[in-house]
Amino acid sequence: MKTILFIQGIYDTIDLFIASLSQSFAQMGCSCRVLDTREKEGFTKKLKNILMDERIDAVVTFNNIGYNLSFSEGKNIWDEKGIPFINILMDHPFHYAVPLQNAPETSVVFCTDRNHVNFLKRFYTNLKKVDFMPHAGMEADLTKHARPGSCHLCSGESVYHPAMEERSIDVLYAGGLSKYVAEGLVPDLGEITDFDAFTLTKEVLSDLTSHPNKTTEGAIESYFSAIGKTYSDEELNHWITELRFIDSFATSFFREQSVRILVESGIKVVVFGGGWDMCEWADNPNLLYGGKVLAPQVLELMNHSKIVLNTMTWYKNGIHDRIINGMLAKAAVVTDTSDYLEEEFAREKIPFLESFSLTDMGRLPEKVSHLLEQETYLTELAQQGYQYARKYHTWTQRAEYLLQHCL
Repeated sequence: MKTILFIQGIYDTIDLFIASLSQSFAQMGCSCRVLDTREKEGFTKKLKNILMDERIDAVVTFNNIGYNLSFSEGKNIWDEKGIPFINILMDHPFHYAVPLQNAPETSVVFCTDRNHVNFLKRFYTNLKKVDFMPHAGMEADLTKHARPGSCHLCSGESVYHPAMEERSIDVLYAGGLSKYVAEGLVPDLGEITDFDAFTLTKEVLSDLTSHPNKTTEGAIESYFSAIGKTYSDEELNHWITELRFIDSFATSFFREQSVRILVESGIKVVVFGGGWDMCEWADNPNLLYGGKVLAPQVLELMNHSKIVLNTMTWYKNGIHDRIINGMLAKAAVVTDTSDYLEEEFAREKIPFLESFSLTDMGRLPEKVSHLLEQETYLTELAQQGYQYARKYHTWTQRAEYLLQHCL
């Protein structure tokens, strides 16, 4: 029997991922230990006791939580104990430069976009094992009463989901506008003397919004080439990391536009997350703002939605968990596409979601209106999405993969 240690305690979304993944490992006969960094002194004491008393076959966590722990000066605890550390990145690696540069030698890093894998293999050669693993989703069990701000996760067979005609939300977007968070990532552009950082920001952002199939790192590198700047990979990685706020602004631009074009076309959209109330068009009566909610509440809200709208967090070769969670709530999912999704469409040969192109946003209201008017097809699309997500994209499938390939 394998014993796996999970570390959580930074984000409620990741806590939910770990709850689902550890539940899946436990169902496969593994012994799971979950430590919470919010316990502060209690966390360190519990970790030391576990490492002293038990054989830990692997640590599993997300976004580097506990990645760089040390109990003795200069020695990573996971290297010291020889414990494999499975680190699953749910965001672009350029947000995590310092922990990745100081990664334990035992680490195995998984990315949820293939472009992120390429980025790590090029710029972080200290990482010995890097691979792609798609996002997974979670299915809420609404038959069980949960305390406010939480939910029960489906642990096996499919569970109750409200019928399409019983759902009170036509279109749901669950996610904040990242441009307001990105403002805190912007360095002092005036202090950058190697190039005109203001012009770069303007030009690269314009390039991304005009050509949204590009990656942010690709657009930055192309801009440097265009102005005759040649950098080593180390220098290029430094500047891409410094300028990563551009990625969040591009993501936020299309997220805002996708909702705005719907509400201005007369379609009611319910939004949750920070920033929506700060939009200049926030007084549109078709925009229904619910504020910020915790990740478990989002799963429940999706179960009361006919359509879950998604725009990628600049994933160009992956899939976002908002898509899968929407499917597992038996809602119809409408999202911009990616290379990965296009491969999935070709394989499945039946529609499991409705896709649109960021370069042709004008057609989005027509697509959504058609779905809402054709309830039979809407239900059929939701059911096909549900079957697709349960077959390929649950945390049980990810646990099985990790158990086979890493443990």
